[in-house]
Amino acid sequence: MDTTQYRSYEMKKPKILFLVVIALLPLILVSCISGSAQLAKGWSGTAVHDGIIYVGTLDGRVVAINSSTENLEWSYSIAPVTAPSSGLSCGQTSATTAIYGTPVVDRDIVYIGTYSGQVYALTIARGADRWVYPRTGSIGAIVGSPVIANETIYISSSDSMVYALDTIHGDLKWKSEILDEEGKRHEKLWTSLVVHDGAVYMSTYDGHIYALSLETGELLDWSFESEAGFTSSPVIDEDTIFLGSFDRYLYAVEIGSAEPEWRFPQEKPAGNWFWASPVINEGIVYAGCLDGRVYAIEAKTGEKLWEFDSGNPIVSSPVLMENLLIVANEAGNVYVINPETGDSERIKNRENGDKPTINAQIRASFCAHEGLVYIRGEDNQLYVVDIEKREVSQPISLTIEE
Repeated sequence: MDTTQYRSYEMKKPKILFLVVIALLPLILVSCISGSAQLAKGWSGTAVHDGIIYVGTLDGRVVAINSSTENLEWSYSIAPVTAPSSGLSCGQTSATTAIYGTPVVDRDIVYIGTYSGQVYALTIARGADRWVYPRTGSIGAIVGSPVIANETIYISSSDSMVYALDTIHGDLKWKSEILDEEGKRHEKLWTSLVVHDGAVYMSTYDGHIYALSLETGELLDWSFESEAGFTSSPVIDEDTIFLGSFDRYLYAVEIGSAEPEWRFPQEKPAGNWFWASPVINEGIVYAGCLDGRVYAIEAKTGEKLWEFDSGNPIVSSPVLMENLLIVANEAGNVYVINPETGDSERIKNRENGDKPTINAQIRASFCAHEGLVYIRGEDNQLYVVDIEKREVSQPISLTIEE
């Protein structure tokens, strides 16, 4: 970047960051209950392991549901703690149990981070806590999902640092330095991390991609800087990072490069942000957008192969299941799409007629296993969609009756 470009960027950046903050305000305000210090209820997604569905609930619990019997195996309530301050939040509270990230299962433990700034390791057999980090107090609010590699759990925090914890005992292996630019602290690290080829990669809301050493947490030599902040968590395929930005483009950035390989759309920006992380398969990028569309993009060139308009914002990442692409929009509709042609079919709920597939909004990530898709609706119920039969089962309530 030459001097003229640098000065131009520095002039633009405050305006860009201001617009980002303004744009985020609706999401932050939605997370507060009027007249209360209670924080957000979260949008934790679903995970399946050995026939058990794991999900964080709207009332601050992690639950395990048997996928065959649909019975509750166990429920673990996150202990209330005083939440750390994290920029534009509702302030501190003594009852912060929001869960935004999706549980991750490794061997006999399920791991989850909470908005109250703690990481929990729970046994999959009974839901008993194996360990909690930190043992006392909390770190910054955790929004992204944890990632596990080499018997280590890596997680980003709103205190502008990344933590690496031992999966067995929860001991701190390392924490990164505060990720900042010229002494200006990033307010939040809200995206999930990705591990690739000996490094941990993250994107930030002020337009950076950072690479940390997997072993030490030290910043590596390469980083990437954009004029607009990044909205989605990064996805890596063949040494290329794919992620969405607040400027309404999807970017492909080769690791080690100072310029993006391409941005999509190639001309004018999309109708809204690429909030959800894209999915890459066999050289094709499938990206859901808040403009309601799903785009199929050639990974090498950034050229559009097809697009499908669902009519409502797509907040959750698409899921590939065998030879099908499963897409859910915020209105509650679930679509089965041919990934080669873009031909689609909406799954109808027989009890609802022309109403959405499920009776709730969909903001959480969802997963697919053995022909079934597991979706946590914003009504705090779990929906099971049979893709082959194109049917939706009776929802499973995740709320404990008083």
